[in-house]
Amino acid sequence: MNAVADLQSTSPATASDAILGLGPDVQCHELNPGQPPLFIEPKGDALQDRARFRAWSESMRPRLDKLITAHGGIVLRGFPITETQDFSSFINLFPAFDVGYAGGRAPRKAISGKVMEATRLASSVRLALHSEMAYMRDYPKRIAFFSHKTAPVGGETLIGDVRKLIDAMAPEVLAKIRLLGTRMARNFGPPSDNLDGTYAHMDQRGWNQSFFTDDPAQVEAICIERGLEPVWYEDGSLAVFNKLEPFVVHPETGKELYRSVLHMKPQAENLELGAQVGKIKKFATGATLGNGERLQADEMAHMEEILDQVTYSWPWRDGDVMVLDNLQVWHGRNPYEGPRDVQVALLD
Repeated sequence: MNAVADLQSTSPATASDAILGLGPDVQCHELNPGQPPLFIEPKGDALQDRARFRAWSESMRPRLDKLITAHGGIVLRGFPITETQDFSSFINLFPAFDVGYAGGRAPRKAISGKVMEATRLASSVRLALHSEMAYMRDYPKRIAFFSHKTAPVGGETLIGDVRKLIDAMAPEVLAKIRLLGTRMARNFGPPSDNLDGTYAHMDQRGWNQSFFTDDPAQVEAICIERGLEPVWYEDGSLAVFNKLEPFVVHPETGKELYRSVLHMKPQAENLELGAQVGKIKKFATGATLGNGERLQADEMAHMEEILDQVTYSWPWRDGDVMVLDNLQVWHGRNPYEGPRDVQVALLD
């Protein structure tokens, strides 16, 4: 299931602007009542002025924080955010994820300040629903997206409301994951001087491009800081391992949430390439249960089914900015055609 809601042809649920407390110059709505995210748009021309929009954003920051938590995320649409510097100015109002992205999985590079590319994973790949950096012990509380250039075909950012995911999991699957926990293996290629335009498989990226250093000693120091165990191969490639708790308690709501990539299949352009890359790696990339076993085929199918039920998207527009609660609402990406420039920032 990949429900795409056309905001121009549906009647979105109107949210009470007075209750939301965002002032008279904006209007808000949801796709459906209680469904993330909360869309916030200007009412009239007052906030089309960059200085006034900046002042409004600063004054409303505490309120936006609460709305991100309560609604799982927000989308700002129609505001004067057209370039990277506008996005950077807005997200600089929020605390940064100071741990940074060194050792991260997605092939991406920094653009300016906190702002990074979304991913260089090939456009034909559907990026499955996930919580940002769910394969790491340390992770951002929030993630922001900016559609600088919306793809003409596809490329929507998928999201999924996972606040009730634990309730939807089969009791035997839930008990199994609780008992065994999870562990993660990730592979990187040998150092590379070139950052390719796109990657058909994430394992093809050089470890220096992930850790932002050419020094193996610095890589090992980063691994120690982040609870990773590095294993070097004779060809200069690298694998890292770590154990993770698959369930966390949300720091503000107090609700227990599932946080893992145990459900994810290899993100590759095709199955043949995935199998080919897997053959040359001693340890296959991906999450397993704590005993090293993977979920059974029927258990994987079950996880895929319940995640499919909460996955949806809508047509994006140039200038859209979305900020998600990274624990309560996961994200992914539809395949696309044509140019696409979506930028991200990791926030606390």
